[in-house]
Amino acid sequence: MTDDFDAIVVGAGMGGCSAAVRLAQGGANVLLLERGAEPGAKNLSGGVLWGNDLARILPNWQTEMPVERHLVRKRFGFLTPDRAVSFDLDDGAWRQPPYVAHTVLRARTDAWLAKQAEAAGATVVTSVPVERLAWDGPRVRGVVQGGETMTAPITIVADGANSRVALGTPIRPNPRLDGGATELGIKEVYHLDPTVLQDRFQVGADEGHAEEWVTGIFPPGVLAGGFLYTNRDTLSLGVIVNLASLFGRQVASHDLIERFKAHPAIQRRLQGAELVEYGAKLISSGWASRPAAFHGDGWLVVGDAAGFVFSNGLVIQGMNYAVRSGLAAAETALAAKAAGRASPAQLAEYDGRLEADGVLPDLRDFARMDRVKWNPRFYTAYPKFAAELLHAMMTETGQRKRPIRHLVRAAQRAAGISSVTLLKDGLEMARDL
Repeated sequence: MTDDFDAIVVGAGMGGCSAAVRLAQGGANVLLLERGAEPGAKNLSGGVLWGNDLARILPNWQTEMPVERHLVRKRFGFLTPDRAVSFDLDDGAWRQPPYVAHTVLRARTDAWLAKQAEAAGATVVTSVPVERLAWDGPRVRGVVQGGETMTAPITIVADGANSRVALGTPIRPNPRLDGGATELGIKEVYHLDPTVLQDRFQVGADEGHAEEWVTGIFPPGVLAGGFLYTNRDTLSLGVIVNLASLFGRQVASHDLIERFKAHPAIQRRLQGAELVEYGAKLISSGWASRPAAFHGDGWLVVGDAAGFVFSNGLVIQGMNYAVRSGLAAAETALAAKAAGRASPAQLAEYDGRLEADGVLPDLRDFARMDRVKWNPRFYTAYPKFAAELLHAMMTETGQRKRPIRHLVRAAQRAAGISSVTLLKDGLEMARDL
């Protein structure tokens, strides 16, 4: 039996497009399927793209891809209802070409990547909501759509965290996502005149600024952080919330972004801005959201569908790992094609490539980060503790100065953090990080 393609890729995001580009470059007959009207049309995510991996297949991506601004500054901080505590990294190395990181809008970048796949020889088909994988016993023989089966010896699953084709199959036996290992990103994009944006964020014509906030401004038990980054003539902002923390609470997700926008530190950034886009997206939560396996008989899984989202507490990165895993999957498929077989043993080389490329080591090394990241005190007590302490240290009252140890204890009392709790959390952070 002759297959229709050498490989089929389901999902034209960063991981799927990168896999399709590399496969086509390697001479494979590859089909790239996207259920959106065009690649990127349903992908709301974006943020900062570090293009080291992309350069392996598209060395001129920095000048050819429709990126927004090259990053020169990152801010991380805590929000309480009326205060903001943060620190900046303004890195001179980021200001030097070739620029290492760019803010992006995925509707533009994904469409461009799909065109690169097409230019390399891939067949790209949009508006195709793949119904399911074509299972032949334990083996995947391709995909099924509209009653028609398109066959290939290797199918690469790259259709995101809420994978339509993987959930409820041997890839992800549970038909539902684990709320504790899944996050909901809610995002809005605002138009802002570039000169106003540059003046407001103190950046140059092509320079970008990004922020991430631990937010102590939401109802108790709701664990969420905020983000903001500059594009060429727009500003992207939103919140990322642990999905399980919304269960059983009368909290609407859109209320969270409204609270975030209403904070004084965020509100003044939006003066004169016009809302042009909004939406939400499910995000994998690293190691805890991984599938039963990353490869099997006739299939490989990459990007968000494989849980390849990294977080070290200060940054969340998914695009880089999507690209890297997509390339690892493509190299595995090309090796199988050259060997004339796509056996499970041959496809097992994918795991080895994920190890060698650092994808699996990174996720394993930071696997316990979720215990720190989703510690409820980081969304209630610690923002208040930091704000109270710095307020006391930096405010002139006209009274006698108090020793710092007294200020620390006062901030602990105000935030409801005992010394034992502070020590325990500190030890857990040292162990988990």
